[in-house]
Amino acid sequence: MAAFDIQVELVTRIGVQELAPGTGSLREALTSLKSLIDFTRATLHTYNIHLEPGSQTGAPTVQSLAYTLINDVIRPFTTPWHPRLAAYEARCPADIAPPDHEAAWPQAETMRAELTALREPLRRIAEDLGGISGADFGVAATG
Repeated sequence: MAAFDIQVELVTRIGVQELAPGTGSLREALTSLKSLIDFTRATLHTYNIHLEPGSQTGAPTVQSLAYTLINDVIRPFTTPWHPRLAAYEARCPADIAPPDHEAAWPQAETMRAELTALREPLRRIAEDLGGISGADFGVAATG
């Protein structure tokens, strides 16, 4: 059940679902990814599963996939981008709407490109979770 719960949350997030150019909010994408970390941790606690790094041998486990999801995929993305975006957001003029300010951010396209690059590792994790849960949400990795 833990694999299914995490898989459902993962396949419905912006990391797996595309944030098309010129659409959505980078702040919301970061918030969604952070909440996925929180959800994954809470799910592991609910099922009394201890977070552990992946093993070099054997089939993936919920623990190893959760560890990879949090520490190897999401955190390396959110750690640099959260403070950069927050610093830019803090300089938003009062007469500019936050979405317009975000759209004008010089680093927005770079962040969007890195967010797009997360799709394949996140899809692989979702697919591996499906191998454990038995659920197929049609998001198999293409690479």
